[in-house]
Amino acid sequence: MAEAGEEQAGRAGHADPVELVYRATAGEFREALRASTRASAVARWGRGLLLFSGGLGLILAVVPLLLGVAPDPKVLVMTAAPVLGLLVLPRLQARQLHRRAALLGTHHTVLDLWGVTVEHDRGTERAARWSQVSRYAETPRTFVLLSGGVHTPRLTVLPKRGLTSPADADRLRAVLDREGLTRV
Repeated sequence: MAEAGEEQAGRAGHADPVELVYRATAGEFREALRASTRASAVARWGRGLLLFSGGLGLILAVVPLLLGVAPDPKVLVMTAAPVLGLLVLPRLQARQLHRRAALLGTHHTVLDLWGVTVEHDRGTERAARWSQVSRYAETPRTFVLLSGGVHTPRLTVLPKRGLTSPADADRLRAVLDREGLTRV
């Protein structure tokens, strides 16, 4: 009997679970990947390196054109490769993640006292315990839970459209803050 009272007292400080029901979209994964990139030191460094490489390639292509000489084909590749890395590859990665999630069907995600649990057409999985999630990001359409290291975060995408009401976004934000997650 005493245990039941302690359990009730422990839960009294916690709000009801927040639930989301959704089917994943590629656009939400693109937003989540952008948020993950901003939160990862390695991804930011790689993006900066691609921008530097593309800028240098552009300079090396424009200078010969201004002098009336055709630029070296290697310089054109040096300019095009970063464009692919910055624009095309993230879209392909988001599409791949979306395909995997789409195969699982409708997702029913619950954020409760113990962590994040995802139920879908192929079964149930515990996406993460709160001790495994250190940070989160909020985008216009999603909440992105980031676990793992600072260099290569693992992400869990929670689309806002999966919430039952707009007020649930505030409840979800409150749960994430209460669990001590850092907002990035």
